[in-house]
Amino acid sequence: MSADPDVEQRILQCIDEALGTLGKSGRKALLLHLEKSAGIKRKEISTNPELFASELNLILGRQGAVLVSKLIVKKLQTGFGLRQKSNLSLAETIKMIKATQEKPRHVAGSGL
Repeated sequence: MSADPDVEQRILQCIDEALGTLGKSGRKALLLHLEKSAGIKRKEISTNPELFASELNLILGRQGAVLVSKLIVKKLQTGFGLRQKSNLSLAETIKMIKATQEKPRHVAGSGL
């Protein structure tokens, strides 16, 4: 199985929308800080959701990170038509989406 670029893009769009609650400059500052402090570029967030969630905690503090993570999870659940499961973390939600949205690779000679 391989990551679908459309799914990755939709995940990032949901994250951007949720981070938009911080305002345009707040969103931009957070993404810049992520890149400088942890080396996470925006396009890499969905490939390392645990590190992203951990960095949110360092940047925003526990309460801020919980609030922003919940906003992101809600956007992801809405954006992908998932049932609201309040017990899933941000990283778990991203992993679940990627697992359920993956496209199987074509295997040569398999007739698929």
